[in-house]
Order: sequence, then structure tokens, then C-alpha cells
Amino acid sequence: MRKLKVAIIGLAHVHAQCLYRDFNKYPEQIEWLGCADVPPFDEKGVENRIQMNLPNGKDVKIYDDYKTLLDLNPDIALICTDIKGHADIVEETLARNIHTVVEKPMATTIEEGIRMYRADKKSNATLVINWPVAWFASFRKAYELVKSGVIGTPLRFHYRSPATWGPYDYGKYSAQELSEMWWYQHERGGGSIMDYAGYGCLLATWFLGGMAERVSGMKKNFLLPFSDVEDYSTFTLDFGNSIGLIEGSWSTLNNGEIPTGPVIYGSEGTIVADRYSNQVKVYKQISHQSTEADAVYDVEDLEEDIARNVIEHIHHGTPVHELISVEFNLKVMAALDAGVRSCKSGNIETVKNPFQV
Repeated sequence: MRKLKVAIIGLAHVHAQCLYRDFNKYPEQIEWLGCADVPPFDEKGVENRIQMNLPNGKDVKIYDDYKTLLDLNPDIALICTDIKGHADIVEETLARNIHTVVEKPMATTIEEGIRMYRADKKSNATLVINWPVAWFASFRKAYELVKSGVIGTPLRFHYRSPATWGPYDYGKYSAQELSEMWWYQHERGGGSIMDYAGYGCLLATWFLGGMAERVSGMKKNFLLPFSDVEDYSTFTLDFGNSIGLIEGSWSTLNNGEIPTGPVIYGSEGTIVADRYSNQVKVYKQISHQSTEADAVYDVEDLEEDIARNVIEHIHHGTPVHELISVEFNLKVMAALDAGVRSCKSGNIETVKNPFQV
């Protein structure tokens, strides 16, 4: 079995180091072809971007022009540009029939997402979107329990982002330095909505099924006076027979006893999971005196990751996981897009059906 040649396109996203780590677990199946940054470039240069976003990737050859790297015909391209740059690069890699892994979320608008979806359908290669939560064992178990019917019909879904003040430590970098980064620039896809509300849209769509019909959104900038992006957002997603309540925040500390979720409330009980716990709890009794769970499931970390899933898909035709598939992510993008529009209009916005455009 030949090794797959892997290229990293763009050095803007901190998850470049996560993708590098995951693919590096399989040295017998992949080889690094190289890495190239994509404009607009960081004023401090490519070495600064490597230090920030690919600190352990010094063995990957750096190319000055990403098109030169694509001309070497990689089998897999890992797209780590700013989010606004996704659609253009993805269209190019898929036109070259290069299997493409793009960082979450899929895009900044549903229109960009549709472009990417159509490029995937025209290509002999596969597009997937990297969501680290796809490989969380507790989330998989919670989903399995919901589908088993243990809590009846799911009615409400809650999820909020974990404790964070943004992708980089506020204090390690000055306000001026942060303001120059794309994460803090709305036009390039920066802000807590794109960084974190997308997780909630993804998980709500997965657990509740179907596609959201309407979204109500609100956003705030509490702590970033130097930036035009929001550091807090809350969305309510209407799925018709169920509701998703999600938060995306760079401004709320939620360590300690406060779980991130997902929490799924059903007609016959509640399931509580947490990204930092390998226990999933089911509550079936109504009680004002006891907090004991009716059932506790201990889960083990999954052996699978995005690299293994993609490699097996290419070599053996194994389906990619639903959470990273382009079809599923177009539904997610439709909900996220409606939430962004709601934050701007102040109204409840109807989700655009991207499959009917």
C-alpha cells in the first residue's frame, strides 16, 4: 500500500498543529509533501505563523507559493487558512482531485458552503470538515443513548463552549498584536461565533436530527474593545419538534462544576455528557432531593481520529464519519448562517435550504 502524500495549505489556524499531530500518528501510511502559507500573509512572516500554529512541524518543507505545492500533486490537502479563504482554496484543490480536509466551520456564509459542496460533487476526491468533537467518546455514547430511545423523544439540546478567552492567551499577546490577527477581524471569519457557535450548530443538528428551520441569535462584545468581532453569542435553533440552545463564548469562564454539555432533555429523561469527562449520565426520575443518576456509562477514548478515518476512506472506501461529511456540514452551515443573520437583523431568521438552491 503506497504512502499518501499530505500537504498543509495555510498556516493561519491553530488546528494546523492538531492535524499535523493526528496524521503524524501514521508514518507508515503518509508522508509530508510540504506546507505553504496563503495570503493575506501575517506581517511577521511565515516563521511566526509556524511558531504559533505549527510549532512541532519543523520537519515539513516550506514552500513560498501554495500553487507550487499543489502542482506536486498531493493526495491530501489540509486547509488551515482563515475561514473566509476556505471556499476559494477548496474549489482549487477539489478541481485537482485532491482529497481535502478543511478546518471547521465549513465557511462564513451558506453561499460559500454551497460552492464547496458543488465542488465536492464535481470532483473525484472527497471534502471533509475537521471537527475535533467527532472523536469524543462521551459524545458518541450520548448520541447512541439518544438514538436508543432511553430518554424518549429528544425535546431540548444544550451545549456551550468550554472555558476560553479566545484562540490565543489574552495577556500573552497585546491588544495591538491580537487586533492584527485574522481571528479578531470579522471580514476574515474571526470571532467567537465562527470559532465556537459552530460546534453547537453541529451537535444540535446531529442529536436532534434533520435540519434547523429557524434560528434566533444574539451577540455581544464584552472584552475586546480593540476588535470588531463578538466574544459572546447565543443561538436558539428551532427544529420543529425540538429546540437547540447553544452558546459560543470567548468571555465566560466555566471551569469547575459547570459541565459544557451536551445535555439532552427528552420526554422520559435527561442525558448529561461533557467533553472533559469519560462518564455519560442518564436521569430518569423527577426528584427535588437527589442528584443521583439512574445510570452511569463509563467510556474509553476512541482509537479513531480524522487522519485514520480519511486514510481508510481513501484506501478502502470506508465512509467518512457523518460529522465531518460535506452533506451534513452543509446543514450545519445553513443553521450557522441563519444565526449570523439573526444577530445582525435582530429577527428570527429562516434557515435557507442549501439543497434547493
